[in-house]
Amino acid sequence: MASFNLLKFAQAVGAESAKKTLLNPSALLATSGRRTHVTQKTEEAAGKVSEKAQDAAEKAKQMAEDAWVSTKDAAQRAKETLENRAEVSKEYVKDHAEQVKKSMNTKGN
Repeated sequence: MASFNLLKFAQAVGAESAKKTLLNPSALLATSGRRTHVTQKTEEAAGKVSEKAQDAAEKAKQMAEDAWVSTKDAAQRAKETLENRAEVSKEYVKDHAEQVKKSMNTKGN
């Protein structure tokens, strides 16, 4: 019952508003101007949101690229460090092989 009364009220208000607009063209123009203003403000806000979203996406992309470059650099440094240590170990073994050989021979005798 209450929803029916609410519906009748809405119809009456809508009909009354329509009558006023038809009888008063300047009211229609004023309403149209407000709608245009609201539409412009909405478009401006949407444009700003879009710009901020693009900025955020660009920053995220840049951060991902920076992280990738840093990761590649760190991996390259680790590789070079391991290669260097392997070379040092190889040289150490070569340099001390004769000494180890002598030490092994002395213990066996």
